[in-house]
Amino acid sequence: MRQDLPQGAQPRQGDRAYQDHDVGAAHLIAAKSPARFILAFAGLCALEKLVAIFVTGFNDDEAYTLVISRTLALSYFDHPPLHQWILHGFVALFGEGKSARLPFWAMIVATNWPLLAIARRLFGEDAGWWTVFAFNATAYFLVMPDGYIMPDTPMLLMLACAGSALAEILFAPDGDSRGLGSWLLAGFAFGLAGLAKYAAIFAPIGLFGFLLLSPRHRHWLSDYRPYLGAALALLIFSPALIWNAEHHWVSFAFQSGRAAASLSLDAKVWTAIAEGLGAQIALLSPWIAVPVALGLARAARLKAESGERFLLWLVAPPLLLFAFMPILGQRAIPHWFNSAWLFAFPLAGAWLAERGEAVLRLWARASVVLSAATAAIYVAAVDLGPQSVFGFPAVGGRDPTRYAYDWPDIRASAAWRGFNGRPPDFVVVDNWRTGGRVGVALGPGTPVCAFANDPRGFAFACDPHAQIGKDALIVAPSEYGEIALRELGGYFQSVEPGESLAVGRGGRVERQFTLARAHVLAKAFPLPYGPD
Repeated sequence: MRQDLPQGAQPRQGDRAYQDHDVGAAHLIAAKSPARFILAFAGLCALEKLVAIFVTGFNDDEAYTLVISRTLALSYFDHPPLHQWILHGFVALFGEGKSARLPFWAMIVATNWPLLAIARRLFGEDAGWWTVFAFNATAYFLVMPDGYIMPDTPMLLMLACAGSALAEILFAPDGDSRGLGSWLLAGFAFGLAGLAKYAAIFAPIGLFGFLLLSPRHRHWLSDYRPYLGAALALLIFSPALIWNAEHHWVSFAFQSGRAAASLSLDAKVWTAIAEGLGAQIALLSPWIAVPVALGLARAARLKAESGERFLLWLVAPPLLLFAFMPILGQRAIPHWFNSAWLFAFPLAGAWLAERGEAVLRLWARASVVLSAATAAIYVAAVDLGPQSVFGFPAVGGRDPTRYAYDWPDIRASAAWRGFNGRPPDFVVVDNWRTGGRVGVALGPGTPVCAFANDPRGFAFACDPHAQIGKDALIVAPSEYGEIALRELGGYFQSVEPGESLAVGRGGRVERQFTLARAHVLAKAFPLPYGPD
């Protein structure tokens, strides 16, 4: 039976109506397939990211995660445990270093395939390939400004896999007859996505909204199979629940506290919303943001049971929450939006696939050139610093790459060997960012304790009570080093004068720290949370 289509829409390979079209039309579509061109482009993008892995330094979040993951736990303070588990296992086999980014590079490259599968099932072959092109040409996924070692990387891969499984169940000609295994596959992927990052919860929420409002798919809400898939997802996510239950739900409290502080609708709020959306256009790349926006707009006009509306439901919850978060008194971190954009790329791919060949050719060539320029400028700026590349620090004097470089080996300093010729028993830092940098510079073997009101995962990785009676090296930013040394030194019997440590790129001093020897920890720093 021919499937009814929205007014003005054309049948596509993912539609049942497509099968009513003649073979000649299908052959014509295949003959003009952009697959080879886009595969080559995606391959070059993957190669660019592989090069960037080894020529750019860790950023603060990557360094912090690398150090925290040295301790294997059911879960962690900032996020569920999946990316720390992956990192812990890889480092155990191959050692620490830039190569620790490789599993995350492989996951972001692998995300192409379930995205291709989603768009191909819903909208046809060409839409699938243009989805891959849009994903790879997006500035954020081209240069990975927040680093590779992030919980987002496995979350996005698993969400895309879950979306692909759901597209087969809900929109394949035989989807309604699929067995329990298909729903368990979707639940398995959702569970792993949640085990990577709490933000994965938005996709199941969107799925529920779609099933509730789609007349064609509402019957699934009274079927036992989706609920068994949900049970499997919850079982996979359970390590994070157990850890939180054992630690007073501290991770949930931390993340939920970042979402709301106060309620306001003044002019500053709307300015913040506009600035946030502007940043998203920049990170998507303006030439990709246009088809993304047009694809979303079209999805909002189509029928509730359409594939476009299915994807719109997966996009809407995180997009709306993070876009309007300034109303709640907080600003969303830019990469929080990525769980929404992930499912917007197939909508962009569908919109692009319907453009004329001449327009697509011109747009694709321009996108390739702009993407190449974006990648080259970013990698050079991170590796050398904007001052070396452009002759000035950054627009407005603020360098967005100012923390994306590696520190020298602290063990070469006199302060490190100043404890009667031996190294200190542990290291004290005054914030988690410095702790990650120090931990990477030292390598595994020396505990790093954060004596701070915001210690993050260091509160669980290093218990100050276990260090009482031991000597420490204090590392504090020089701009307030005397104050920090006086405050931190108050927990020790004595502290010696500090030694300066300079860090930066290309021989330039971009930040300075003070290294001071502290003898005999007399009392533990009172951390706001930690192991009971």
